[in-house]
Amino acid sequence: KAPMRGLPHLSTLGLHLGRVLYSANSPEMKKTPTKDHSMIGFTTLLALLLLSTATPAHGQQFNITGGTATSCSGVIEDSGGPTGPYSDNENHTFTICPDVPGSSIVLTWIVFDLSTAGAGIDNMTIFDGDDVTAPTLGTYTGTQLANLTTAATVINGSGCLTLVFLSNSTGTGQFACGISCAQNCDPPTAMATMSLPSPAYICSGSTVQFDASGSTPGPGQVISAYHWQFGQTGFIEGTEPTLTYTFDDPGIFPVILTVIDTNGCASTNAVDLEVVVSTTPVLSISDLDSVYCVGDAISLAASIDPVPWSANSVDYGGGIYLPDDVGLPFTSQLDLTGFPPGSVVGSTGDISSICVDIEHTYMGDLVLQVICPNGSTITLHEQGGGGTYLGAPDDFDNNSDPVIGECWHYCWSSTATNGTWADNSVGGSNNTTLAGNPPNNSLNADTYEAVGTWSSLIGCPLNGTWTFQSTDLWGADNGFLCGWEVHFDTSLGGDTNAFVPAYGAGCDSSFWSGNGINWADAGCDSIVVSPLVAGLFDLTYTAINDFGCVFDTTVIMTVLSADDAYCLTLGVPEGVQNTIQLFPMPANDRLEVRGLPPGSFLALYDIRGSQILSGGPVAASGTEGVQLHGLAPGVYVLSVQEVGRNVRFRVVKR
Repeated sequence: KAPMRGLPHLSTLGLHLGRVLYSANSPEMKKTPTKDHSMIGFTTLLALLLLSTATPAHGQQFNITGGTATSCSGVIEDSGGPTGPYSDNENHTFTICPDVPGSSIVLTWIVFDLSTAGAGIDNMTIFDGDDVTAPTLGTYTGTQLANLTTAATVINGSGCLTLVFLSNSTGTGQFACGISCAQNCDPPTAMATMSLPSPAYICSGSTVQFDASGSTPGPGQVISAYHWQFGQTGFIEGTEPTLTYTFDDPGIFPVILTVIDTNGCASTNAVDLEVVVSTTPVLSISDLDSVYCVGDAISLAASIDPVPWSANSVDYGGGIYLPDDVGLPFTSQLDLTGFPPGSVVGSTGDISSICVDIEHTYMGDLVLQVICPNGSTITLHEQGGGGTYLGAPDDFDNNSDPVIGECWHYCWSSTATNGTWADNSVGGSNNTTLAGNPPNNSLNADTYEAVGTWSSLIGCPLNGTWTFQSTDLWGADNGFLCGWEVHFDTSLGGDTNAFVPAYGAGCDSSFWSGNGINWADAGCDSIVVSPLVAGLFDLTYTAINDFGCVFDTTVIMTVLSADDAYCLTLGVPEGVQNTIQLFPMPANDRLEVRGLPPGSFLALYDIRGSQILSGGPVAASGTEGVQLHGLAPGVYVLSVQEVGRNVRFRVVKR
C-alpha cells in the first residue's frame, strides 16, 4: 500500500466520482518536478509500456496533440513524444474511447512529472466521458498521477475519458500513460423478503426466514453468492437465496443484502428490511417475609420497568466492510417514520449533527455524503487529507482478508467552526493521534465542518429514507463502517431509532397465577393470597408487551402449619410463650387462654387491624375464655395488654 499519495481535488460531486486512482507504489517514479527534466530512461520506459499494453497487432502510440483515438491498447504520450518533453504554452484536448464493446478505458500513468514552476502551473484535467461537458475526475499537477490509474466510472455510458492538458510559459515536463480496457460491470439488483412484515417486531431468540430469490442479475450473468448483514449480530455468506436467522440481542437491525454475479459484480442498491428485537423489562416484587403461616393474608405487589433501546443510528456493531471497490458507492439507508406527517427540514439548525463510526487507512480515498428522502445531498468529506487514518485501522489487510481495527466517532455540524476533515488532517492543522497498525497519524474523534453547505438539506422531508453514501476513489486502501446517525433538533420529535416496549394497564398485559389468590386489583398487579396448606408455595407474575413477548418471575414462599410454634407466637419472647398458652389451636367456637397476667386486658383483631372483641381485666386465676362463635374461619390476632407491655398471638379459627 502507498503510505502517502498526491491528492486530486474534485470539482464535481455525487455519483460522478467514479473509479479513479490505483497506486503501483513505485518510489522511483515519484520525482519532484523542476524546470529542467532529464530524459534518461524515458524512451526505455515507453518501449516497455508499449510491450506491456499492446496486443499483437494494435500496440499504438498516440500523441496528446492527436485529438482522439479508439483503442484498448497502446500509449498516450505528451507532445514531445518518446524523445523530448512537452513545450510551454500548450493547450490540448484528447479523447480516448474503447474499441471493445461494453468496456471502459483505463489509463495507467507510468510517467507523470509536470512542471510546477511559474503562475498557473502545468496541469492535466480528466473528464469522465467523451467531451469536456462530462463530469470531471479531477485536475492534477506535479507527480500526483505518477504510478496511479484513472478509469471511466460505472455511470459513464461511453466508456471514454477526455484529457485536457495545459502548460504555462515557465518550465516543461513529461507524461505518458498506458491504455487498457476493463469490462463494464452491470451490477445485479438485490431484492429480499422476510417471513414477517418489515419492520418485524420480535422477541429475543426468535427466528426469521429470509428469501432473496427475487434478486436479478445483470444481462447475461447469474447470481452466484448472497451476502447478508444482520445489524450488529453477524455476517452470513452463501450460495443459496434463502436462510433463517435467529436474533438473540435487543435492538434495531437493518438487514443488508449484497448479491454477487459470476462476473464478480456486486449489487449496489440497498434492501429495505428491518428487524426490531424487544428488550427485557425489570420485574419487581414487593418485599416478602421468609416464611408465612397457613391462613395468612399475604399482600404482593408487582411493577414493570420497561427497558428502552436507543441508537439514533444504523448500528453495524462489529463493523461492515468498506471494500476497495474504486468508484462503486457503498450506501446504507435509514428509514425514518416517527415525525409528524409533512415535516421538513426548515433551517440548518434542524439537523443538530450527522455522525459516523468508521475506520479507514486513507482519508484521501473517500467521498462521504448523506442524501435525504427527496434526493438533496450534503457532502461531508471530499477526499483531501491524504494518508491520514480514520480511527485505528489495520493497514496490512486487503480485500481478500479484511481485518477490522477500531472505529472512531466523527460528527459534522452546521455550528462547527474548526474546519473540515482535510483542514484538520496531517496536511492541515494536524489534529491527529498516532493509532492503528502500523501506527500512523489518525484524525481525532471530534465534530467538524462539512465540505458542502447545510442549506442544501432545507426542504428535505424528515420522514422517509435517509442514505449515507461512501465512495472510494483510490485503490489500495479499505476500511469498516460501524454505524452512522442523524441527530435532529429535539423540538422536532421523532426519535425513530429508539423504542420502549409498551405494557398495557389491564389484566391481559400483566397478571399473577398460582393457588390461593383471593383478591386482585384492577390491573392484576397487586394481589392478596391466603395459603390453605403448609409447604412451598409458588406464585408467578407475568408481563406481556406490545411485541407479544412474554416475561415472568416466580416467588417461592415457605408456608408453615397453623399450629407451628412460630405461627402461634408471632415472635413473642420465649418466657411469655411458656407462661401464656392458647388452647385448642386451631380453635373452633371457643378459645381458652391460660397463664394470663392478672389485671391484663385482651383484644381480638382481624387481619386488617379491626378490633372485634375486647375484655378484662383478667381475674386472679389468669384464665379467660374468648368466644369465637360467629366469626368466619381464618386468621386473627389476640393482643394481651398489661402495664408496659403488649404481646400478640396468632389465632386460627377453623
